Amino acid sequence: MHHLVLQVAAPNTLNADLVAHIAEFTQPSGLEKLPNLQSDWGAQAMRLRNIGVDPQVARSDLPAIAREHGLDWAVVPAGLRLADFKLLVLDMDSTLVAMETIDELGAASGKKAQIAAITEAAMRGEIADYAESLRRRLALLAGTPESVLEEVYARLHLNPGAEALIAAAKAAGLKVLLATGGFTWFTERLQQRLSLDFVAANTLEWRESKLTGHALGPIVDAQGKRQALLDTCSRIGCTPQQAIAIGDGANDLAMMKAAGLSVAYHAKPTVQDAASTALNVCGLDAVRCLFEA
Repeated sequence: MHHLVLQVAAPNTLNADLVAHIAEFTQPSGLEKLPNLQSDWGAQAMRLRNIGVDPQVARSDLPAIAREHGLDWAVVPAGLRLADFKLLVLDMDSTLVAMETIDELGAASGKKAQIAAITEAAMRGEIADYAESLRRRLALLAGTPESVLEEVYARLHLNPGAEALIAAAKAAGLKVLLATGGFTWFTERLQQRLSLDFVAANTLEWRESKLTGHALGPIVDAQGKRQALLDTCSRIGCTPQQAIAIGDGANDLAMMKAAGLSVAYHAKPTVQDAASTALNVCGLDAVRCLFEA
């Protein structure tokens, strides 16, 4: 059996007529209003229990309705619990944090347009080799002083619901891995700030407190993120099926495919198509509503 979870972010509300319409064609055995999430974005959520149609039928009919009404939805197995999982894996840029840090470094260095263009092409999957795209962007940052990174970090904000999701995961016994093609300069600060258990990221090379335009060691690309997930699962003694992976770009697809549950967060269409479910209007802690107590 499967449940259908519907969610909207404030100031929108779950319209009773819309829920009735969706229930008419999904034929649930009952409706369950979920408690409002205590977060900075606010939400309303409802679980349509034991839908009576094939999950693939629901998945084909719901996207158009969701786009029209500003709705997030997910078809999930009945009885799914957060505590069934052992690892939460988060991408950093535009997933955990509300910016692309390398683009912001480019903006502060006067290279935003050139770097953002490469970032967008890479996130859409148009540049197949993420490592190459990163090297090209880093080269544009050669000579950037550390003060610029400090300025960018001062403007860095977590995406809505990030702290609530991490807290819920930890309360349920999960470890948290931040796996990113971004940089340890930022992840070390986020790890301390959020008490993250593990981090996989790229290390910047410095010379006289300025970026050289190069990274040290192997680049953490799509396969690097996947391997970080697999290695962490091995380290904590769980299977990849017990991992939840959340990301937004093409370089997250490999780790999302390896995980037992994947969530596309405000993501590119190709990522949404590949993920178990997607969030397009709600914050990160809306992931909690996919699970039963």
